[in-house]
Amino acid sequence: MKSMVGTPPRRRRLRLQLAGLQVLIVLAVVLAVAVIVMIEEDQRVQEQAYGRASTVATNVANEPEVIEALNTKDAVSVIAPIAQLAREVSGVDYVVVVGLDNIRVSHPDPERIGQPVSTDHSLVRQGETFLGVESGTLGPTLRVKQPIYDGETIIGTISVGILQSEVRAQLTGIVAGFAPWILGAAGLGTLLSLSAARAIRRRIFGVEPEEVSGLLQSQNALLYAVSDGVLGVGPAGRITLCNGEAETLLGLRDSVVGEPAEEVLDPLLGPMPEEGSRQVLVGERVLVVSRRNAVAGAAQQDAGYTLTLRDRTALETSLRELAGQRGLADALRAQTHEFANRLHVLSGYLSVGAHEKAQEYIARIAGPLDRGVAELPDPGLAGVLSANAAVAREAGVSVELASESAVAEGATADEDLLTVLGNLLSNAIEAAGDGGRVRVLVQLEHTQLRLVVEDSGPGVPPDQVDRIFKRGVSSKDQSEQAHGIGLALVQRIVGRRGGRIEVTDSSLGGAQFAAQWPLTDRKGEPSID
Repeated sequence: MKSMVGTPPRRRRLRLQLAGLQVLIVLAVVLAVAVIVMIEEDQRVQEQAYGRASTVATNVANEPEVIEALNTKDAVSVIAPIAQLAREVSGVDYVVVVGLDNIRVSHPDPERIGQPVSTDHSLVRQGETFLGVESGTLGPTLRVKQPIYDGETIIGTISVGILQSEVRAQLTGIVAGFAPWILGAAGLGTLLSLSAARAIRRRIFGVEPEEVSGLLQSQNALLYAVSDGVLGVGPAGRITLCNGEAETLLGLRDSVVGEPAEEVLDPLLGPMPEEGSRQVLVGERVLVVSRRNAVAGAAQQDAGYTLTLRDRTALETSLRELAGQRGLADALRAQTHEFANRLHVLSGYLSVGAHEKAQEYIARIAGPLDRGVAELPDPGLAGVLSANAAVAREAGVSVELASESAVAEGATADEDLLTVLGNLLSNAIEAAGDGGRVRVLVQLEHTQLRLVVEDSGPGVPPDQVDRIFKRGVSSKDQSEQAHGIGLALVQRIVGRRGGRIEVTDSSLGGAQFAAQWPLTDRKGEPSID
């Protein structure tokens, strides 16, 4: 916790107010408990006093000698000693026996014997029992009055009492006994509350309570305003925040805040490095995932890490198209230079009148008209094939279109076909290498598509066929750019379209990738895109 030296006055006042509030709450709770305990103890002590007095009154009233002697001339000499003994043994303050003439026959003060009682016994002589507080000759007492029966006949009354001051003294003794515990609980509660406040401030890195709501609003505004996906993982390995874009990119339907990151993210993104960026394939999206470790506070405490997700699917498509256009432009530039040289040769032949030599040269450079890679009627297919063929020529690879290729009238290639063809061609050209060959077969009908790409490269070992379609698996150098995404994307597209892809050996000596899937719309009817 930071020192209060140099703390702004407003913050210092707020801390003192919070500390005072905590102490006040603790003291109020302890005081309330103490009051409740005192009330309960007061009731318990009074009940014990009434119970003791009632027991003494019942025992004396049922004593045969008391019943026989009451209302006789020997009443005082017989009953007074019995009442005195009962008082001494039980610890009550007085035992007063009264005859039907309302005259005392026993009393702690002998001078009061033979005098009328100081309180009303009329209702007791009618058979009622009284429990309550009355003031008599000894002062306020908790007393019990009940009738004395001889058989079923009331022959007198008895009153047994305990001084109220003694009851209060007993209660005071009980309170004095637990008062240190109450005060200790108040002090301990105060210390614990202040310690808890300090620990909480450390956990929230010294942020003031009035700043929390503002930080939360700023965080939500920032997280949901950015176009990138953002996830936060705390030191315990649980997801602490996830904005809407991250849920969309990862295909999450329910909130994952509070879930273990390894259970939610590892199946989608794979194990992440300590820091840095890499490309991953999530569904059919190419994402760039960047991890940054987070620290907080002056002590640079570990606060977990953040993941930033950027969708590069559209960018990858644009880069692929740009690469094709650049390759085509390079090819056209090379052809322009070549044609210029040939025109110079023809011009030389014609300038010296060697017309027959010029005709022979033209026949030699034109050669037989082979079927080119861009002769398919679909412009999308032609564009992808032409672009990749231009790239292949620069790499010393020849690309040819199989004679069995055909596109049905009215059928057009959709985005899935162009994506699969582009990825397979790119892989085949790189696998073939300088001096290699690539052959493409495209059979596009109204209800079915078949695509075969084969090369003269090293091929794919049988034990690696299933592995090459996994995300991140590639034989290419990944030091500068992550690979292993293209074939995984191809397999997912083919699987989504309800088709299949097979990898076998090619007649050219390398690998052959054969993909096919049905062309149907959402209702199951044949579709022409």
